[in-house]
Amino acid sequence: MKILFAMDLAGGHFVRLVRGDFERMTVYGSDPEAMISRMVAEGARDFHVIDLDGARTGGTVHRGLIEAIRGRIDGYLEVGGGVRTEEDIAAYLACGVSGVIVGTRALTDPAFFEGLAAFHNIVLGLDMYEGKLMVKGWKEAAVAPVEKMIDDAARVGVMALLCTNIARDGMLSGPDHEGLKRIKSMTDLPVIASGGVAGVDDLKVLRDLDVWAAIVGKAFYEGRIDIQEAMKYAD
Repeated sequence: MKILFAMDLAGGHFVRLVRGDFERMTVYGSDPEAMISRMVAEGARDFHVIDLDGARTGGTVHRGLIEAIRGRIDGYLEVGGGVRTEEDIAAYLACGVSGVIVGTRALTDPAFFEGLAAFHNIVLGLDMYEGKLMVKGWKEAAVAPVEKMIDDAARVGVMALLCTNIARDGMLSGPDHEGLKRIKSMTDLPVIASGGVAGVDDLKVLRDLDVWAAIVGKAFYEGRIDIQEAMKYAD
């Protein structure tokens, strides 16, 4: 299992939201590159970076900063937020990003979704709330059921599924074990677990669930998880 340490970017700062709510934003620092270097020095290897401004406005607002962050990381780096076009995907891949996260447009635009077959490093974001697949900033339910989207993802060659439980995002309330089991029962694609990790015990449970990767965000920034301790659960 990979441990993906999360960094959300807004206004050049690194922040965390609660359930994706920009009105509930905590700013943790103003030098993302320095924090990444510190985390790497402490043993972090793999990262999950989201351009929140890009997600809110469209476009890859922090692409230059993310490219600089890539230069400080030797391991896996997945990036999302504001990825709306094939050109956005190609630009991130060109700067060495390991996985590009696509969400709403892929889930609402069949032609764009089919075009993902041209790439080999796509992470499909599946944001779930009460069993429903949500889109457009978690405000609307997707038309297609999650089962169909997972089947289609395998068909077009998506690399992995990023599964977020919206109700648990930023809440430190523990991962959605049952939801993750349900997703894993539908597919052989690698599953990335997002939302709710509060301590190392949650990482043990996720490893036992055989997810491909687990995202650690707020728990690290709030001092609940030590990087070296967390990495004991990483392969």
